[in-house]
Amino acid sequence: MTKYEQLKEITEKYLQAFLGFAINKTSDFAEAEELAQEIAYQCVLAIDQGNIRDNFEAYIWSIAHNTYKRWCSRRRPFSLDDETYTFTSIIGSEVPVIDKIVSDDAANNVRMSLSRLAGDYRKVLVCFYYDEMSICEIAHKLKMSEGMVKFYLRAGKQKLKEVFSMDRIGEKSVNPSEFSIYKSAIDFSRVNVWELFKRKLPCQIAIICHNKARTISEISLETGTPAVYIEDEVNLLCDAGVMVSPAKNKYRTNFHILQKSTFAQVKEQFMELYKAYTPYVLKAYEKYLPQLKRCDVFRFDAADNQWAWFFAQNVFDFDYEGHELAADDYPQILSCGSKAFIFAEESAGSPWARGQTPTYIDKCTVYPCDVVAFGEPCRQKELRDKRKAKALYDVYSDTIKDEDKEVYAELIKQGYVIVRNRKLFCNVAVSTAKSRQLFGEINEKLSGVLKSLCGPVRENISRIVKATIPEQLRSFSKGYTETWISFFAGVYLLEALYNHGMITIPEKDDVTPVACWIYEK
Repeated sequence: MTKYEQLKEITEKYLQAFLGFAINKTSDFAEAEELAQEIAYQCVLAIDQGNIRDNFEAYIWSIAHNTYKRWCSRRRPFSLDDETYTFTSIIGSEVPVIDKIVSDDAANNVRMSLSRLAGDYRKVLVCFYYDEMSICEIAHKLKMSEGMVKFYLRAGKQKLKEVFSMDRIGEKSVNPSEFSIYKSAIDFSRVNVWELFKRKLPCQIAIICHNKARTISEISLETGTPAVYIEDEVNLLCDAGVMVSPAKNKYRTNFHILQKSTFAQVKEQFMELYKAYTPYVLKAYEKYLPQLKRCDVFRFDAADNQWAWFFAQNVFDFDYEGHELAADDYPQILSCGSKAFIFAEESAGSPWARGQTPTYIDKCTVYPCDVVAFGEPCRQKELRDKRKAKALYDVYSDTIKDEDKEVYAELIKQGYVIVRNRKLFCNVAVSTAKSRQLFGEINEKLSGVLKSLCGPVRENISRIVKATIPEQLRSFSKGYTETWISFFAGVYLLEALYNHGMITIPEKDDVTPVACWIYEK
């Protein structure tokens, strides 16, 4: 037979036989696979050297038995010194030995197992077996002692066997959870949590590490992602402050996630609450709207939907009395020093979720508001400019300035200002002293209804938060409870009012900023 025919004979006939032989000689399947691989490698080596000329089968089995004897001698305690011990490469750098001696599936399994090992275990094994570096060279490259290299070789091989025998890949590898993240802060933050979690992998890592601290290998198995990539993601999350390492080489999420199993229960409670409460809001709106229109909220005949949105955002959505948060209730989570509640839900998020970033100027505070249901967020970006925000209030105050003509033109284009009979009007609702006094009367009457409905909801959310919050954040359970309540109350009251037809979503070409408002001092 030619060398090619002999190699083909090995791959097609003898590989399974070698594995059966190895299983009979060992008591561990992983060790049997290792022995079978070594036998196949020695056979390929003999074929390459042209040693097998006749009696092919007898020569092959003599190699198998001799390899087994050498393998047994290595089961005894040994030294890993370079000059006294050598390892057979898993994959050579010059010849793709795996492709010759084992199937593609087996080679892939070895690589997959290596990919799940974390840090120095993986690095040392790859340097030694794949790059064929000496222990001295590895120590120099990885900046560790030769003794530590030897330790990682021993421990790494054992970990590799353990991982290789695992046939479970986590569900997150094929079925990643939906994830929506939010932030409630009391000061400026340089960490953009939405940028951090705009990709699926960081979201899945946060969910996996929420209930308990996990190792890189555990995260790798659960996500089906090589550990070398997980390490980079975890480092980024730790640098931002949204993940911590409570124990060496273990990582835990540093914010609260409302997981799928409890999310549906919480939503059901709020929907029941607003099923009972919404009729009272609708009656109050119908009764007090004529009075509200005399409070200088708009200085032109605004559309019904603009009045409805302003009313919806100023009427009580929950009973917060006695549960207000102070600055000390906010944890300093983010690495930039910002104090904030970072919270997330294992869901796609509600279309009624809102985000608003106030812009402070002398006589008022402008609250640009983005609502998910309206599409691409833009309001918070557009009114971040203080000059622009001030020009908007100047229009409301009828203080038009020639030097701001270009700004007014931009405000008109974006819907914040309208023109009626060649006169500019502010198209954003203004919370005036008169309107706030009226809402005080309205909310005082509605609070009696809310108090009887909100108690059980608060108790349930408090219980859920205390049972599921990461250990290092338990002292902030109250703050997370109230933050969740405030978020869900705002979301689900809007949804309930929309379902009853009180508020509507503007048409695609309608740029009226119905959710934005201005607080006049």
